[in-house]
Amino acid sequence: MLIACVVLSLVALVLPTAVRSTVAGALRGSVVVPLAELQERAEVSRRAVLAYDASVRTADSVRLQASQAEVVSAENERLRRLLGLGAALRWGFVPAEALHGRGLGDDFTMTLTVGRNEGVEPFSAVVAPDGLVGMIERVDARSAVAIVWPHPDFRVSAMSADGTVFGIVYPHLGSGAARFLLELRGVAFRSELRPGTLIVSAGLGGVYPRGIPVGTVLREISTAEGWARSYLLQPAVRPADATAVMVVQPRRAKEGVAIAWQVAVDSALRMVVTAGDSLARRRADSLALAERRRLDSLQALQPRIDSAAAASRPRP
Repeated sequence: MLIACVVLSLVALVLPTAVRSTVAGALRGSVVVPLAELQERAEVSRRAVLAYDASVRTADSVRLQASQAEVVSAENERLRRLLGLGAALRWGFVPAEALHGRGLGDDFTMTLTVGRNEGVEPFSAVVAPDGLVGMIERVDARSAVAIVWPHPDFRVSAMSADGTVFGIVYPHLGSGAARFLLELRGVAFRSELRPGTLIVSAGLGGVYPRGIPVGTVLREISTAEGWARSYLLQPAVRPADATAVMVVQPRRAKEGVAIAWQVAVDSALRMVVTAGDSLARRRADSLALAERRRLDSLQALQPRIDSAAAASRPRP
């Protein structure tokens, strides 16, 4: 085929111009047209593939920006809540950034970016806006290591939020996801806690101040002890999510910190009450508007009613 094409091209070069034009026109109308259509379809397909790739890249970038916006928004919300906690405490605390490792045992500890130079002391409570995180174990000049509540050695004296039930909170040494739960042990058998009951630190022992949220009751768990009850708790804070925390100094712990979380609860209740009042006000306004419209429609129909009544009266 190559030799035939070369021979035909040489023959075409020596043909007269008129014959050569006729042959070229015939070739364009018979052979070149399908090739041109094939090239056009290939170009359309290429443009479609490029447009699809561009749309995929645009969608990926939009999704990436949206995910980053959600992360930034969540981080900003955590920082705003931390600032609110600092405003409620007012003094006697050290803000710190929590650094989480990926090594063995790092699920039970965290490194803080503050140390002895900032006034951090061993056995100080580490808290977050949601509640208790852990306790300072070792302190260096510019850093500190804290154990968090999943640590096997974690203990905190606790009580119900109303102060009627007391016990000791331990890490739940289960398997799987249950490993990151808490247990409230040593509750008097006559005392019974309902699911959803808030458990806070009792302030006994001198390490954890009174009133810091520890977790909420999930359910009662069976034990071999017949004189006490044990309950499974949902922790108030997930240590992996705690990127910014506060270290409560001992002198502030002696003064008490329960008012800080009480302010948060009061503000939440105030928001709920305000929302309820707003809904009630909207409902009252809608009912008043409906009643006004009904009276206006009755007033508009009153002339017709009067005329119909006059027409129905018997004539003398």
